Amino acid sequence: MVDYPGRIAAVLFTQGCNLRCGYCHNRELWEVGASRRYLIPEEILAYLERRKGLLEGVVVTGGEPTLQIGLQTWLHSVRQLGYPVKLDTNGTVPALLEELVGAGLVDYLALDVKAPPELYGEICGRPVDLTALERSIRLIRSAAVPGEFRTTLAPGLDRECLGKIQDWIGGPEHWVLQRYRALGETAGRDFTPVVWDQAELQSRFTGCKLRGFN
Repeated sequence: MVDYPGRIAAVLFTQGCNLRCGYCHNRELWEVGASRRYLIPEEILAYLERRKGLLEGVVVTGGEPTLQIGLQTWLHSVRQLGYPVKLDTNGTVPALLEELVGAGLVDYLALDVKAPPELYGEICGRPVDLTALERSIRLIRSAAVPGEFRTTLAPGLDRECLGKIQDWIGGPEHWVLQRYRALGETAGRDFTPVVWDQAELQSRFTGCKLRGFN
């Protein structure tokens, strides 16, 4: 019920990501072809068929799901089973997101906004097309589909950074601030984590939601 707000959901992790965020907890999914066993689409659909009446939704996350070939076709099969779909994305493939939303294949969209524009490449470990990201931000702001922006309070972000992100996404509405959890080793520059106080965050960014602080 954490991954899909208010719903008991199955969570599907896809392989492959076009970013290299230093704080990522799913680094084993960065590259396609990891040693873990694959689940073919038919296996997943059969599982979802058996869980009808128990599950209330499906979350597709990663990695970056929008890099998956055939994603639209597979989501159509999931929707035919009657499941609402939540998609987690880094927002770098806005054309596909618009296509999925327009086709009614996504019921909830979670977009990770990882940093203010000037720090994006540094935080993500790779260059990012900010124009594409802004297009994805507008998709949620347009209320084309229910959704949320998510920012992990990772090393490298301070209070000024959060203020810039808030301005960029258009305010605190639909914004979730997620607690950073150290991996023991953070890729990239040796950032020093900021100590965040829950009460301060709620006061400074009134209207946002906090996740992982309890």
